[in-house]
Amino acid sequence: MTKPTSKEIALEIKSTCNRLGWTYEARATTLVIRKSFNSTKEAFVIADSEYYGILSLIPSTSAGSIFGTDGGGVGALAAMKSGVFEMKKTGCSKRVLSALNKLDTIK
Repeated sequence: MTKPTSKEIALEIKSTCNRLGWTYEARATTLVIRKSFNSTKEAFVIADSEYYGILSLIPSTSAGSIFGTDGGGVGALAAMKSGVFEMKKTGCSKRVLSALNKLDTIK
């Protein structure tokens, strides 16, 4: 089995986000994903169960972490109040992030 290319990984992230209703933003070494939801516990739990599957698709190439409005802390209260679930992964592959940005510029 061959290792997927940066573009293939980027396409998988984009299609998974689209399928599950998430948006993404590729920064220097950070992937940010967001999902708007109606502020119910049920909708929050769905978002909380989906985010890791998306963030785990992008390889880490340096030290980093995953953080945001998940159910593990006070960020959950902010998400419930705003109706926006946001998670970030730092230390991401610059090549995959660049490929994500290029996908968004292709019309």
